[in-house]
This record gives sequence, structure tokens and C-alpha cells, in this order.
Amino acid sequence: MTTTRDAGALMRRRTDRFLECVGGMTGEQWLYRPPSGGWSVSEVTEHVATSNRGVLGRLRNGLETPLPGPLGVADDEIPFLFYLGDEPPGVATPTGEWTDLSTAVAEFDTRAQAVVDFAAETDLDLREHGCSHPIFGVLDGAQWLLFAGAHTERHRRQLIGYQLQPDFPVA
Repeated sequence: MTTTRDAGALMRRRTDRFLECVGGMTGEQWLYRPPSGGWSVSEVTEHVATSNRGVLGRLRNGLETPLPGPLGVADDEIPFLFYLGDEPPGVATPTGEWTDLSTAVAEFDTRAQAVVDFAAETDLDLREHGCSHPIFGVLDGAQWLLFAGAHTERHRRQLIGYQLQPDFPVA
């Protein structure tokens, strides 16, 4: 079972990998949208940052004790939850306003670091506190950290796929 400290550290590593993926992009690459449709690179980044802010809100304000039911998944299942399909509609939908790369990268990092900081600073036993995810059922607090990291990684892989598209702008 993953400790809260380990889950926070994993979230930080996945954040760093995401930032490495977008940090060196040109403005044209940042605004790239795949020809098949979907979100641009900037919108994907905004989505993940918005999701991280939502996770932090749940950790700060939504955790219940005792847990509100049995856990919906095991820790090691969390990375695989994202193979199920697209994002649920209306959840952390990007606004399209994150057009400035340097500002967006800084905000993305700030929001992710706030989640990591919560994990490091809380006095709560996050394994004893939890709340429901709208799709995956009850997650304990440490699993919410694992979820945030896995979600970040899912979208980093998406952006790597964008970079493999023949029409992705060359730097």
C-alpha cells in the first residue's frame, strides 16, 4: 500500500514529467490541436491544472471519516482507470484562455505543488479519510493523490501522441 508521502512524491514526479513535455514548446506547438479534434495542448494543460485544483478542494474540504463506504479501487488499479475512455463531460472543461505558455506552465506547477504540499503538511491519516469520485467510487485521501498523479500522466502521454502527429509543428 502506498504511503501518503510516497503518493505526494509520485505526484511531484509526474508533474515534472508533464512540465518537461510542454516546457520547451513553441507558441505554435502550445496551441496545436490534433486534426481529429479534441483539446489543444494548452487546453489539455489547463484541464489537468483545473482537475488538480479540484482534487485539492476535495482533500481540504471533502474528506470524511470514517470512509463513506468501501473503496472503489485498489491503489495499483488507479493508473489503469484512464484506459476506460474519455473525460467525463463537464468536468474540468478548459476555457481556452491559457494561451500564454510561460504563464500557464507556472500556474500548472503552482496548482500541482499545492496538492503535493497538502500531502506533506496534513496531520490527517489520509488512509482513514476519503470521499467519492463521481465515476470510480470511494477513494481514500492517499488514493486521491495517486489519482491526480495518474491523471497527469495520462495527459502527458496524450501530448506525446500529439507530438507524433505528422502535422505537429516542428520547433
